[in-house]
Amino acid sequence: MNLHASDRSCCALLVDDDAVGDGMGVLWHADDMWTRHTTLVAFGVRLAVVADRVRSIGGLYGWDGEAADAARSAVTALADDLDDAVATLRRTAAVAARAGDDRASLSLWDPDDHTGAASELDARVALEFARAQADGVGPAEPAPSGPAAILDAVNRARMERTRAGLVEVERSLAAEVDRSLFGGLLTDADAGLEQTRARLASIDALTTVLALPGRRLVHFEEGPRRTVAAVSIGDVDAADRLAVFVPGAGTTVDGDLLHHDAEAAAVVAAAGTMSGSVVAGISWLGYEAPQWNSELVNPDSSVASRTPATTGAPALARALDGLHGRRHGSEAPVVTVIAHSYGTVLAAEALGRGAAVDDVVLMGSPGWQDTTPDIPAPYVAEARWDPVADLGWFGPDPSERSDAVLLPTDGSSGHGDYLVPGSTSARGIAAVVAGVPGTPQPRRMDVADLARLLVRLL
Repeated sequence: MNLHASDRSCCALLVDDDAVGDGMGVLWHADDMWTRHTTLVAFGVRLAVVADRVRSIGGLYGWDGEAADAARSAVTALADDLDDAVATLRRTAAVAARAGDDRASLSLWDPDDHTGAASELDARVALEFARAQADGVGPAEPAPSGPAAILDAVNRARMERTRAGLVEVERSLAAEVDRSLFGGLLTDADAGLEQTRARLASIDALTTVLALPGRRLVHFEEGPRRTVAAVSIGDVDAADRLAVFVPGAGTTVDGDLLHHDAEAAAVVAAAGTMSGSVVAGISWLGYEAPQWNSELVNPDSSVASRTPATTGAPALARALDGLHGRRHGSEAPVVTVIAHSYGTVLAAEALGRGAAVDDVVLMGSPGWQDTTPDIPAPYVAEARWDPVADLGWFGPDPSERSDAVLLPTDGSSGHGDYLVPGSTSARGIAAVVAGVPGTPQPRRMDVADLARLLVRLL
């Protein structure tokens, strides 16, 4: 670009490098960037008008001779420089708008910046502003922007640091167990070694899944007992429709992530085909799901207790708000929560905290309790011979609600086959994500329903 220093200062006044960030924490907020975007757009419009008027001078009637030609050439060059400045302002305005969107979303995902995503965003925004003001010239492949991309970068780095630490812990505990007369039983070294190896196995599972196309690590945390994580499928930052899959009891990252990722990916692909929209998904294993082991007798971790759900709900609620809350100047994506078994209890807790979603799909729910009037009426999948779906332990059976939309489950039986790729129930759920749900199914009674009816009558 051929702008003089004084011309460049116009842009610099509107984009203060010191306000972008220096990797030392949050120095600006979403509203700052959105205001900057509005200012840049307005300034660009005015400057474009000036450029047109300057260019029109070269066409004035009566200009003749060499002096006129030279003046016309100078006027044209000035107008071209002004056009370049307008283009720079527009590029810079676009960066400011995206930066505001990303900060707003990240502040919902991670309000206390536990991940360090704020500093990562600051650094990327600074680079993007520099590129925008240098005619877009910069690295051939700049780092992807957007909340999911930023969370992925910081969480992968955190995961690798965690792996390195766990390897050292494993080595130390293994040596202690080998030295102990009773294999570490008296010092709990054996239990610690088992837990450490499970955490390392979780990181191995995440590494395998993240090697698949389009996967991003949007949540990673070492919980008190297990590793928890969430992996996105597809471009979450650009999607028109998003599906968040919340599994139930017995789920672990090391034992179940690969399976859940495959099922979620199949639903996302089917929904994209049905809708013609950009569809993405998230496998949300971001809470310590209750397990079918000694945790059953602990009220803080038992599957019979709401405590695991209330403990895990804040992280899910933040993620849903972060997903649903974008974007400045455009429509937010349509977000569907797809919860299975105990995951429906977690989803109810998250939505009760005000998390915004458009649709809710409940599969084999052990009871659904609306806690706020803003929760949408659920789509319900209840397969034949699913004992959990008729428990009503955590609230009424959602399939009995007058406003429930029952999904087809023909061919499915039991508690765990709702998302089997190609199944009737999986196709019906994909249709909900796509925004083209099929005809509601009639209510069907099975043996458990009849038994419960008899109990009520007695």
